[in-house]
Amino acid sequence: MGLWGEWRAARDRRRRAGSYLGKLLPTAEPEDIRWLTSFGAGDLLAIRELAFAQRAIGLIVAERDALDDRTASDVAHQLAQVIDRESRQSPNTGRAWAERWRAYTAALAVRGGHEAPGARLARVMLAGAEIAEPTNAQLVRATQFVHATRGRANEALRAAFGVASLPEDIKPSALRINS
Repeated sequence: MGLWGEWRAARDRRRRAGSYLGKLLPTAEPEDIRWLTSFGAGDLLAIRELAFAQRAIGLIVAERDALDDRTASDVAHQLAQVIDRESRQSPNTGRAWAERWRAYTAALAVRGGHEAPGARLARVMLAGAEIAEPTNAQLVRATQFVHATRGRANEALRAAFGVASLPEDIKPSALRINS
C-alpha cells in the first residue's frame, strides 16, 4: 500500500474509532446514576465514575475483541483527545482518569482469583464511587452494569469496525495466513 493508501486507511480507522467512542461516551442512564447515588455517592461522582467505567470497558473491549490489533490504539488515541478537552475544563479529570484506568487494568491482571473479571471491574467502579465494601446486592447490580456495558461496547465495535466473516466449511483454527 502506498503512502496515500496508508493515509486513507489511517483516516478511516480514526473515523471508525470516533464512531465507536461516540456510542460509549454519552452520559450513563439516569437509572444507573440514581442507583449509584442511592449509596451516598454524589451526583457528580456517580456520573464521573459511570463514565469512567464505560470508557474503561470500551477500551478493554477494543483491546480484546477487535479484529485488528490497531483498533485499541486508535480508540485510546481518540479517547485521549476527549480526556484532554475535559482536562482543560477541569484539571483533575486527566489525573482521575489515569488513576481509574490503572485500577481497571490492575483488576483484569489478577489471575487465579475466585471472582470473575466482571465482578472485579464492578468492584473498581464501586470503589471509585467511594463504596469500599459493597454488599452482595450492590456488587451484583454493579456487575450487571459492567456486563451490559460490555455488551453495548461489543455491538458498537461490530457496528463501527465490522464482523469477522469466516467460511462456513472451515474451522477458524484451520485458517492460515500466508506471509
